[in-house]
Amino acid sequence: MKIFYLSVLMVLISVTCLDHLFAQDVPTAQGAIFRNLWVGEQVDSLPKAGTLPPGGLGAIMGSLQTTDDVQHEVEVALAGVNTPPAVAIKPYLSVGWQFSTQPTQLQSSSGSSQSGNVNSAYLAPSVSVLYSRSHGPWDIAVGYSIGLLYYSNPNFVSNGNDASVSLFQSAFIKTYLETTRYTFSAFCSASSGTGYDVTSASSNQQTDVDAKIDFKYFLNKYANLDATAGYSLLNFANSTATPNNNLASFYAALASIYDLSDRSHFKFCLGAGQTGQSLQQGTAVSGNTPLSTSQSAAMNYAQFLGDLKYDITSKITADGGVGFRYVSTSDISNANNSYTGLRPAWTLGLAYTPTDKTSVTLSTGEQGNDVRPEFNFLVCWKPRNNTKVSIGLTQYENFANSLLNQYTVTQSLVGTVSQTYFSKLKCELSAGYASQQYINLSNEEIAGQSNSQLPSNYYFARASVLWRISKRMNLDNTFYINTGQLQSGPNNNSASRPVAWYSISLNFEL
Repeated sequence: MKIFYLSVLMVLISVTCLDHLFAQDVPTAQGAIFRNLWVGEQVDSLPKAGTLPPGGLGAIMGSLQTTDDVQHEVEVALAGVNTPPAVAIKPYLSVGWQFSTQPTQLQSSSGSSQSGNVNSAYLAPSVSVLYSRSHGPWDIAVGYSIGLLYYSNPNFVSNGNDASVSLFQSAFIKTYLETTRYTFSAFCSASSGTGYDVTSASSNQQTDVDAKIDFKYFLNKYANLDATAGYSLLNFANSTATPNNNLASFYAALASIYDLSDRSHFKFCLGAGQTGQSLQQGTAVSGNTPLSTSQSAAMNYAQFLGDLKYDITSKITADGGVGFRYVSTSDISNANNSYTGLRPAWTLGLAYTPTDKTSVTLSTGEQGNDVRPEFNFLVCWKPRNNTKVSIGLTQYENFANSLLNQYTVTQSLVGTVSQTYFSKLKCELSAGYASQQYINLSNEEIAGQSNSQLPSNYYFARASVLWRISKRMNLDNTFYINTGQLQSGPNNNSASRPVAWYSISLNFEL
């Protein structure tokens, strides 16, 4: 089981010759903001931990455990340290009160909306199920969580969500098979929930599905073949900006890998894939004309890449690759020549672990359908057992989810500091900044469409103090603020949609 976990982890962490799906394993600032009020353990992201920059904004609401507690349990389960029974069922109940600066849904007798600080009591039941077991040559791990957030005040609005009852779900499944000649691994995760989507400046519901498979055949002790494929789907629904819009990606790659020495490893890789958008008729972003018909667009690529990984020392590993790719478009009129045709492909990675308490990782490159270099940089420092510090800098991209023929490129910086006192009191502070840039893939402007109406940059922060009263009960105080979701309005006027809330809750393990 330990081999299972490590093998799939290496598939996730390596800078391969795939397209920018690599960046979708990164917990982005956009995703952290969207999920900041989700209830329950978000198990879809737990198996990816260790490969990711810090996107977490604190303890998970509705759960008795901290993020570190949850991660430790999952790592133990996936490492094969199973204690009967193999199925772990963990129900929780959170009872609390929340204050928000967002406007209410109440209307006065004149019909105008009231606004101001509002509050509501809430209940948040949740349950998570984890299963891990070896079945002959197969190892399998499965996780599922579901949470319900109920506000007693039906007019309460928090994080852009005006529903008094919200449902959140997440799941994953991982399996691994190993023989003397080949290995096979598969991973699939899914999630569904509501929140505020900064990429479209709207509150919506998102469903995320991500699947990967990998097959490796050992030719001899120095060489092997590796076949990899993946698929990703993001659905955005229930808003005028994203009534039922989709972003989908898939890729496939075949690589031959050679161990030139104990320190150096070389790989030839052929790959192909596509990233696309599908916008439903009626999509209406602020300041833009609604789409009269459903629209779609796609970027396609084929690629060759040579990659060399070298262990400089026991603490430093470098990885670099160079090659070329051919990029074409589908349903994009007058495609911009700078983003299509034959283009260079390259990757660069560096990992440095000077001590068991410090690590630095870097990965960057342009591959597949990228219109800008992808970039991930992470520094983790644990000076003592009760103190953790991490800083992550990322640049990632995808099709826009509400504007036709547009790419969204986001740069974000997120820092997290956590400190535990007396083993029962934990304080955590996360803060960050993100900037969005919209790139038109066409040589011509699209009538009625302006990306200047969408939020371009924003700051965000979250502070939490969690007191573990007993083994089955804790008290959580959390404050969240997002200042700067700035968007242009009619007549060149500007407006922002700041979000700020405070929550105090008593959490029980049932």
